[in-house]
Amino acid sequence: MAPQTVVDTETHTIEVDDDIGAVIHTWDQFAAGEAFRDGCYDLLDVIRQHDISKQIVDTSGIRAHDDADKEWLQEEWIPETIEEGIEYSVTVTSDSVISEMEMEEFVDQAQDLPFTYVLAGDMDEAREWIAEQ
Repeated sequence: MAPQTVVDTETHTIEVDDDIGAVIHTWDQFAAGEAFRDGCYDLLDVIRQHDISKQIVDTSGIRAHDDADKEWLQEEWIPETIEEGIEYSVTVTSDSVISEMEMEEFVDQAQDLPFTYVLAGDMDEAREWIAEQ
């Protein structure tokens, strides 16, 4: 069964894939500040509505995040997703060295949180990992 699109905006698309039991959030273009947070809250709403514990976030089309947004993700949004039941998260990174370094730092900072967070080089790798969880 193909993933079901539940949110489709200019900046992001969110799908629910029952085959792997996960929500897939794809950033279609760069977003920062309020637009970025709106996209994250759209994902949180889908997690709540579908009672999902696994997520894939595809940032392969994005080169970097704003520092304020990274701080907000770490301090507010990730703890909120964990509270809503996310146990496994995989992020698909871009080919950008800067983006990959940024995401590796993010993974290091998330090590003490009560969920499993990994990086993947492409969507196939991300889908395979999340399906095994």
